[in-house]
Amino acid sequence: MGAKRGAQARSRLSSGRDPPDAPCSMIGLSVAVGRFVEALFWAILRVAGMVGGVVLGVALAIGLGWWLIRRRR
Repeated sequence: MGAKRGAQARSRLSSGRDPPDAPCSMIGLSVAVGRFVEALFWAILRVAGMVGGVVLGVALAIGLGWWLIRRRR
């Protein structure tokens, strides 16, 4: 059993890919895809939050300016 594991490790190092009978290769891919999707989700929310904050700030500035102009008259 030890020789087989050593051969798999050497095969993985030399080719850069897991051998076909490696038990964890699909799990590693699933984790990588999950982490990518999670990072993408949070990046989209961060951008949406930034845009929402800017829109809210501009709306407040316009509303405050309109209120100050109406108050002076």
